[in-house]
Amino acid sequence: MKKLVMVFALGAMLGSCGGAASIDVESLDSPCACAEATVTVMEEAIEMGKDFKEIDDPSDEVREEFQEDFKPIQAKMDEIEKKCKGDLNPDKADKDCEAVEKAKDLMKEFRSFR
Repeated sequence: MKKLVMVFALGAMLGSCGGAASIDVESLDSPCACAEATVTVMEEAIEMGKDFKEIDDPSDEVREEFQEDFKPIQAKMDEIEKKCKGDLNPDKADKDCEAVEKAKDLMKEFRSFR
């Protein structure tokens, strides 16, 4: 139990020092920037998901802590999705934007946790 609390605390600290928490969604001004933001958030979400999956038979308390810790990441995902529509849709990025394919791959990986 202590290990889990430490993992979530570490994740929360890392998230507050950069990563998803540091993304200024309003400043996203291109499809590639949207894809890059998506990659950042997805990497953080996947890391948290992996940490949670490592716990054998988590208690209700642990599940609630995970859900609470995940809320800011989900909120950032929602914010990016809302902003990155129309002309900012990552599918409209130039072919040289590597983040588009990486974002798609990470989305598939993230869905495997659900």
